[in-house]
Amino acid sequence: MTVAYNNANSKGQIIRDKSNLDEDLNLAMISLKKNEELKDLDSMAIDYNNIGQILKEKGDLDKALDYAKKALEIQTELNNRIGIAINYNNIGTIMLSKGDLDKALDYAKKALEIQTESDDKIRMAVTYNNIGQIYQEKGDLDKALDYAKLALTIDEESKDMFQVAIDYFNLASICNLKQNKEEELFYLKKIKQLLDKVSNYSKMEYIITRINELENKS
Repeated sequence: MTVAYNNANSKGQIIRDKSNLDEDLNLAMISLKKNEELKDLDSMAIDYNNIGQILKEKGDLDKALDYAKKALEIQTELNNRIGIAINYNNIGTIMLSKGDLDKALDYAKKALEIQTESDDKIRMAVTYNNIGQIYQEKGDLDKALDYAKLALTIDEESKDMFQVAIDYFNLASICNLKQNKEEELFYLKKIKQLLDKVSNYSKMEYIITRINELENKS
């Protein structure tokens, strides 16, 4: 039997108060208009990207995709490789939300190729997590686990303990789906060990409850 794990938020994703999305969208549109008048392409790309992310959170995936692609067009025109990779990733997450897993994977792998070339390890970890989530949705749990472990390796090296806790949670989620309770418990206990370093981690109460459930069943 599996339990419901919600996907953990990964670094690189802005976590917004859902009640403020309309206000955020209005401010982003004002910023875009100003930067269009200034013909500031760098700032326009950022605005298009922000608007796309807000629309994604609002559930308007078609419009979100349009704005993300506009951001990608500008980054491509500017030959901003970091920006291109970020937007490939963002488009991939929108495709994932739309349920187009093959296109989501294609965009994520394009992002990873650029990040690997530039040895951009921090963003590679984000992309590894995204690819792992896509494989999880595709039902390929072995590959999902492999990519989640790649993300963990980078985040451990960078000593980003909050992100490490998120990686452990993602791994526990995959192990739960694989019905590997021993490994699930292992990763949940790893998170608990980080309690003093990630005391504000929102899923800690659930994690402790789940640990108790697994230990009582063993």
